[in-house]
Amino acid sequence: MSDTNRSGDTRELVIDEHALPRSDHPRVLITNDDGIDSPGIESLALSLSEEFETVVVAPAWDMSGSGTGIGHIDPSQGVALTKRDRAEFEAYTIAGPPGLAVLAAMLGGFGPTPDLVVSGVNAGLNTGRSVLHSGTVGAALTARTFGIPGLAVSLESSDPWHWDTAVTAARSAVRWMLARQGPPCVLNLNAPARPLEDVTGIHWADLDEFGHIRVAMADVPGERLDFDVSGSGSGLDPACDTALVLAGNVTLTMLSPMNPAPFPAEEPTAVWNPLSQTANEPV
Repeated sequence: MSDTNRSGDTRELVIDEHALPRSDHPRVLITNDDGIDSPGIESLALSLSEEFETVVVAPAWDMSGSGTGIGHIDPSQGVALTKRDRAEFEAYTIAGPPGLAVLAAMLGGFGPTPDLVVSGVNAGLNTGRSVLHSGTVGAALTARTFGIPGLAVSLESSDPWHWDTAVTAARSAVRWMLARQGPPCVLNLNAPARPLEDVTGIHWADLDEFGHIRVAMADVPGERLDFDVSGSGSGLDPACDTALVLAGNVTLTMLSPMNPAPFPAEEPTAVWNPLSQTANEPV
């Protein structure tokens, strides 16, 4: 990373391809898609910083629904970055989605590259196949593309919010993931809207057919466009993540990184044959 246009605590982040070596002590990057001022990321960072070397890099505003996107990067200008004054942990806001925060961290933008990315705590569930659209889950998947594990943490909506339930489960999951042998994994954790003592249990869970994703975006003066999206058949399978978390359980779902699907039985020339007489005909 190089710094330009220094002015107070604001810097321009310029990302290059030279990642720094990892530290000997476990280093955790925390991000989210609700924005740096979300109480979920605050609670998570305060807890994990008691045990791990922690750096927080989160969007400056709500980036819900950003998936694995990294947004627009102007090579000549870099990405706007602001350092937050925190005694407990290193913290920055970034003018982009959580996927960009992970990308920048993995390329050495914030010192030694992290050993684990934790995304959350998201204000609302991320269950089912709709997690494809979640910036919370997208950050964890982005970590896996760089060969490190990613943990996405989400909490069922309630009033008041039970942040401690999700944070307690997440802190234990972080220990498990850092100690785990084998290829890095992506783990999606959803916590129920209950005090810790009222949690029913914890289960490995299949993805719901569609599931539940909360997206809150598009502030307009005097108006707000809110989405709270769920499929009409969400939660019907009692073994799926949506049903289990709504029944009071913490759910854990292993997510696959993006890999090519098996080739079909047909020859590729069934799609297009460059040697056919019609190959060069205009469409």
